[in-house]
Amino acid sequence: MRTKSYLLTLLASVLLFQACTKDDSNVVMATKEELLTHHTWKMEELTQVENNTQIYYKRGGTTNTHNFDNDKITFLVDGTGTYSPTPSQNFNITWEFTNSSKTQMNIVITFSASLVTTLKCTELQLTQEKFFCVTNFLNASAQPVLGSVYRTPL
Repeated sequence: MRTKSYLLTLLASVLLFQACTKDDSNVVMATKEELLTHHTWKMEELTQVENNTQIYYKRGGTTNTHNFDNDKITFLVDGTGTYSPTPSQNFNITWEFTNSSKTQMNIVITFSASLVTTLKCTELQLTQEKFFCVTNFLNASAQPVLGSVYRTPL
C-alpha cells in the first residue's frame, strides 16, 4: 500500500512539474521594429547638457528644470512618425536603425523647412516597457547637445 501511495505521489509530482514547465518553442520574440512601433512613447526621464546648462526632467519629480509632461513620440512601421513636445504641436519625423544590432538609430525631426534636427541615438535599449538611449544632436544654434532619454509607453 505504501508503494502504491509513493508511486501516485511521484506520478502527480511529475505531471504537475510538466504542466508548470513552459514550452518556449512557440514563443515569438518581437523585433526591435515591432517593439518601437507598438507604442507611443512618453518622456519618463531626461538628462541633457545644452549651452553648458544641465537640463533635467523626471516624471513626477520636484527638481525638474524643464517640463516634459506632454512630450511624446510615435514611430510608425514605415520609418516615419510624429514628435509632439506639447499637445498643440506635432512635427514629422523619420527614423532608421544605423547598425545591424539595432542599438543605434537616427531620428530626424522636421520642426520647419529651415529647422531639421537629427538625433543620433546610441546605446539604445528597447523593450516592451522601455525606450532608453544616449543622444546627441546640434541645437538650433548649431551647438552640440548631449543627453540621455528614458521613455515609457503612453
